Amino acid sequence: MSRVMNLKILVLLAGLLLPSCLMAAPPSEGTGSTFPLLSNEECWRKLPPAVKGAGLPLPAWARVTAGALPRTTAGMLRMDYVHRTRNPLGPELRGKMRWVAASANRCEYSLAYALADLRSAGIDEAGLRSLKGDFGELPERERAALEFARQMTEDASEVTDEDVAHLLALYGEEKVVAMVLLLAHANFQDRLVLALGCRVEPAGPISPLDIQFDTKAAPPAVPARKRPEGRPVPDEPTRVNDPFWLSLAFDDLQDRLTEQRERPSRIRVPSWENVLRVLPPELPRPEHPVRIKWSLVTMGYQPELAAAWSACTRAFGQEAKQDRVFEESLFWIVTRTIHCFY
Repeated sequence: MSRVMNLKILVLLAGLLLPSCLMAAPPSEGTGSTFPLLSNEECWRKLPPAVKGAGLPLPAWARVTAGALPRTTAGMLRMDYVHRTRNPLGPELRGKMRWVAASANRCEYSLAYALADLRSAGIDEAGLRSLKGDFGELPERERAALEFARQMTEDASEVTDEDVAHLLALYGEEKVVAMVLLLAHANFQDRLVLALGCRVEPAGPISPLDIQFDTKAAPPAVPARKRPEGRPVPDEPTRVNDPFWLSLAFDDLQDRLTEQRERPSRIRVPSWENVLRVLPPELPRPEHPVRIKWSLVTMGYQPELAAAWSACTRAFGQEAKQDRVFEESLFWIVTRTIHCFY
């Protein structure tokens, strides 16, 4: 299984962390967030119409992002619910993996939520204490999953073929893909919460919210992207000043690309025909066949979880008004930082 499944999805969502309209907002006093929080009522007025769950108390992060990105926030609320209640790893293992990721990210908000979910699943204090060490006393099956969660969070580029092969032998393809998607969501959400400075709600973590929004509501018009006025058009490309890239000869780079293309995947990639067979009828079907391998893997093994990701990225594409050069620069910085070959 390629580590792209986690890293690529995380990069696609990275633009949600600090939308330009939020970056310009002044800090809000006494709201439990670096950025202003809408009231629950104001937030619901911003969100798309809900056919189920309207008016429920919303988490702090949603009350920050809904003002700028209402449809994206609606997608993130649904994605949070799907992972907390429907991820096939089961309530205890998914809660433990979520706790391990939050701990590695030092995200107190997500730690509180993972702990609340684990207690709802019936885990006792001894079980909670077992998460704080090296997992050495845990059964091999659980230990492998939690070590994977920690490594994927701290440095996913160091996960080996052998690590994934061991997990596949213990859990099978469907559940390993569910783990990767859970950890992609966990790391994205932790970075979102940390960037926004959200604190746990005064009444404590909010239970999973089964909110269903009206998907038939017309999306906002997508503005045409234009070069900002005043930006100079360079006469010639700016020279790259990156020691690592300058150390690579063109032929060496091509050899590396060829080697990567020929490298076998860590998991079987389903055909598009097989993906169509497993897609639930209620999920939207792409208009054209998908050939991107990580898309085929996530849709083929975990269609509901994959659809939740796609709904977020699709909504963000409809709502974002970021400059294309800024987006691509952000993409470059993130992929370079996490050593993602993709």
